[in-house]
Amino acid sequence: MGLKLTPQTTSVPDMKAQHRFPLPQPCRALAIYASNEVFKEASFQFYKFLRTKMTPELRGALAQLRPGAATNDQLFDLFVPYMFTYYNDELASYKVIVSTMDLRRPHLWYPRARAMKRRFIYHAGPTNSGKTYEALQAMNAAESGLYVGPLRLLAMEVFDETNSQGVYCDLITGQERKLVPGSSHSSCTVEMANLNKPVDVAIIDEIQMIGDEFRGWAWTRVLQGLPAQEIHLCGDASAIKLVEQLASEMGETVEIKRYERFTPLHVDHKGLIGGLQAVKAGDCIVAFSRRAIYTIKAVIEACTDHKVCIIYGGLPPETRRTQARLFNDPDSGYNILVASDAIGMGLNLNIRRIIFQTLHKFARGTEVSVGTSAIKQIAGRAGRRNSAYSQGLATCINRKEIPSLQEALEVAQDAMKTPHAGILPEWDQLERFAGQLPGQALPAVLTRFGAEARIDGTFFFCQQDGVIELAQLLERIEGLSLNDRYIFCLAPISRRNIQMVAALLHYAKRYSEQRAIALGLEAPAEAPTTVGGMAQLETLHQIVSLWLWLSFRFPEALFPDREHAFEVLETIVEQLDEGLRELSIPTAGRSNNPDAIARLSGFKSKEPTTRSIIELPDAVASNFLLEAAERLAAQRSQRSMRSH
Repeated sequence: MGLKLTPQTTSVPDMKAQHRFPLPQPCRALAIYASNEVFKEASFQFYKFLRTKMTPELRGALAQLRPGAATNDQLFDLFVPYMFTYYNDELASYKVIVSTMDLRRPHLWYPRARAMKRRFIYHAGPTNSGKTYEALQAMNAAESGLYVGPLRLLAMEVFDETNSQGVYCDLITGQERKLVPGSSHSSCTVEMANLNKPVDVAIIDEIQMIGDEFRGWAWTRVLQGLPAQEIHLCGDASAIKLVEQLASEMGETVEIKRYERFTPLHVDHKGLIGGLQAVKAGDCIVAFSRRAIYTIKAVIEACTDHKVCIIYGGLPPETRRTQARLFNDPDSGYNILVASDAIGMGLNLNIRRIIFQTLHKFARGTEVSVGTSAIKQIAGRAGRRNSAYSQGLATCINRKEIPSLQEALEVAQDAMKTPHAGILPEWDQLERFAGQLPGQALPAVLTRFGAEARIDGTFFFCQQDGVIELAQLLERIEGLSLNDRYIFCLAPISRRNIQMVAALLHYAKRYSEQRAIALGLEAPAEAPTTVGGMAQLETLHQIVSLWLWLSFRFPEALFPDREHAFEVLETIVEQLDEGLRELSIPTAGRSNNPDAIARLSGFKSKEPTTRSIIELPDAVASNFLLEAAERLAAQRSQRSMRSH
C-alpha cells in the first residue's frame, strides 16, 4: 500500500516551517522542487490516493476542517511525504534543473572579480559634460586599462584617441581584431569584454544601458565580472541607485561624480518656420527611418544651396565617421546633417541646432514615443564645447511637439530611473540545463529557461525572441551541436533582412557539413547611384561582417582568407562614401517642383528593377532565401495572432 496516512501523519520536520500555504501554485511546486507539470499530476493522484487509502479516522478529521489556510497547511503536510514517496525521482531530477536556473546571485558567477576589492567611480552627467573625458584620462594614466562601450564606432574612437596619445591600445569587436604590439590597453564592444584578464582601470560607458531590454545583460556582466581594481562608469544619473545596490551586494563601494553641461541648451520655440527650405548651416535634422533621412536630404539639396551629410545605423562605422568629418570641416561644403538617433552616441559633431522631424518612431511595427532619455541625449549633441556655437538649440518641425520636447529636456537627471538590470545565463548554465532535458531542441530549451528562471526583483530576463526565432530556423539543419546552434543564433544580423537570414542559414549549413566557408562575395565595380543601390551595398557590408564575426568563433580553417574579407569591406566602405557623394544634388539639378524633389528622393518613383548585387556562392542559398522568408513570415503571423 505504500504510505499509510493517519490523523497523526506529519510533514517532514523542516518542510512545515519553510513552506506554508497559501502560496501561488508555482511557488508551492518550487518549494519541493516539482515542475508545474509534475505538481499538477501529483495533486490529482494525491486526491485519488486520499479517497481510496486514508483511514476512517483521517477521513473524519478532514471532514471537520473548513476551507482556508489552516486546511491547506494540513493537506500540504500530507502531500509532501506523498510526493517524496511516489515522485522522488522526479523531485531529484527537477532539483538539479532548478539549481541551473537560479539567477538570483549572478555576481557569484565571477570568482576572479570576487577575489578583488574593486572600486567604482560613477561619472553621472548629460551629453557634453566631460564625464567620459575624465574617465579616459584615468584609464590612459594607468599601467593597464580597458574601455567597453555599446558601439563599434565608440570602441574605434577610443582606440584611435588612445593610440594618438602614445598609449598602445588594441581594438576588439565582434568582427575585428587590431592588436598593437606592446599594448597594455584595449578598447572593445561590451559583449567582447574579457573577464579573465585583470587590468588596473576599466571604463564601462553608457552604464544606463544596463536596463536595456535586449542588451542589458552585457552591462550587468561587465559590472559584476570585470577584474579591474578601479572601474569608471559613465552615463546619465538614472542608474545610480541600481549600481549602488548591486555594488553593495558585492561588498564594494561607489563614488559618485556629477557633471553639468559645458554650454547651455535651449528650446527654439519658433520651430522651423518655412520648412526644410529654411535650414541653416550647422542644423541637424533627426529622423527615425532610412526613408525619411534620404527624402529630407533630397529635399534640402533640391531647394537650397546646402550640401547634406547623413548618418544612420545602417551605415558602416567608417562611413559614419567620414560623414561626421565632412560635416565638421568648415571647408568641405557640407554644412547640414540629417541623421537618425545613431548620433546620440559616439560622434563629436559641430551642431548648432537639433531639429526633430518627429518625436515618434516605429519599434517592432508599432509607433511609440521617443523616450525622455533618448530625447535628452540626441538634443544634447547641439552646441558642444569647443565648437563654433556657444550654445545649443533644439526644436521640432511640428510645432505641436515642441511642448513635449521642452518637457523632456526639463526632466532632471536624478528624476530618470533605470530600476532593474538585465540578465541572461552564461553558456555553461544553459548547457547544464539542456543536459537535464534530453531530446529537447534549442528553441524549447531557451523558451523553458526564460519561463522558469529564478531571478529576484533587482533583475529582469532580457528579451530573447530574436534568438529563439533564429533557433527555430536552424532546426532544419542537422549536424550542429547545441553550442554551434547557440553561437549562430547570437550572430549580429537584422532578422527583417531576408538576405542576411539566408546568408546565416547558408553558412550554418556548410559548417554542419564541415565544408570550407569561402566568402565568395566581392564589392561591385561601381558605386551605387540610387538609394536602393545604397541599401543593397549596406546589406553586402553586413553579410561580409557576419562572415567575419563567425570566422572569429569557429575554426579558422573553415573560414579561409580572412584578409580578403577585410579588403572587400574596405572597398565597400569606399563605394558607400562615393555613393553618398553621387547622391548629393548638383546646383543645376535644384528645383522647387515637388514632383522633381520626389523623384530625386529616390522613393516616390519606382526604381528600375536590377539584379541584386548580393549573390551567395552556392545554389542552395536561393532555397534558404525563400525558406527564410516563408518561415519568418509564418512565425510573425503566429505571434501576431497570439497577441490579439
